Amino acid sequence: MSGNFSRVLKHGLLISAWIALSGCVGHGWHIPHRGRGVALSEAMESSASGGGQELHGSGGGGSETHTGAYVDPYAGSSGGGGLVSYGEEEYHWQVSLDTAYSIPFRGDIQSLTRFTLTPFTVEDEYNYVGVFVGGSIVELKSGSLPDRAVKNPRFFETGIVYRRYLARPNAVINPYFTANGAYQVLDWDYRNAISVNGDTVRSDGLEAGGGYAGFGLVFWRNRQVSCYGEAGAGGTVFFNQTLEGFGNDVFQDFGYFSVKAGVSFKF
Repeated sequence: MSGNFSRVLKHGLLISAWIALSGCVGHGWHIPHRGRGVALSEAMESSASGGGQELHGSGGGGSETHTGAYVDPYAGSSGGGGLVSYGEEEYHWQVSLDTAYSIPFRGDIQSLTRFTLTPFTVEDEYNYVGVFVGGSIVELKSGSLPDRAVKNPRFFETGIVYRRYLARPNAVINPYFTANGAYQVLDWDYRNAISVNGDTVRSDGLEAGGGYAGFGLVFWRNRQVSCYGEAGAGGTVFFNQTLEGFGNDVFQDFGYFSVKAGVSFKF
C-alpha cells in the first residue's frame, strides 16, 4: 500500500468520526417514545379515515426502542481536502453534487429521486473517500396504505462513500467501482392527526441503515470540473419502531436499482 493510501485511510477514519457526531447537527437529538403498543398500520388507518378515533395500546409495548437523531440533509463540512496531484495541477478541496433515480424491488415506495452533496473528500491516484448528506423525493405507490395516510414523505441520509479507480488521474475516462453505507430517516406528516394514549401525533419518522455498490465512469478527472455517471444496486433495512413509538408493520426492507449522474468541482 502506498503512503498516500495510508493517509486516505486515516482521513476516512476521521470522516467516520464526523458521521458518528452528525446526529447532533441540524435538528438536535430526538429521543423516540417507548413502544406505544400500537402498530404503525393502525396509526395509518386512523389517519387515512380522518383521525377521529382514539387509539389505545399497552403503553409499555414489546417493540424495540431505538435512540437516534433527525439529520439535516443540507448540513455539511466547511471544507475538504485532496491528496492526489494531477500532473501540473494540484487541488486541495473537492465538492461533488449528484442526482439519482432509484426503483425499489418491493414495498410501498414507488421510487426515490435522490439529491446528494459530498462536501468533503480525500483521494489519491486510485482511492477516494468522501462523506455525503442527501435528501430524496419519495413517491409512494398509488392507493397503498402509506399513500392514503401520509403526506410530504421525505428521505434523509448521511454516510461514507468509497471509490476504487481503475485508471490513472490523467485518463480522459476513468472507470471505478464504488460502495457506500448510510444512516437514513424516512420522514412524513400524517394527513390527519392521530390520538393515541392521550397524545396527539401529527408527524413521524422511521430510521434505517442502507448500503449500495455500483460501477461508474469519471470524465476528465484531472480537470477543475469533472462529470461522472454510475449505475448500481443497494438496499435499505428499517428499524422495528418509528420515532413516535409505533411498531413498524408497514414499511418493508427493500433492495433497489439506481442510476446516477453528477459533477465534481475542485479548488
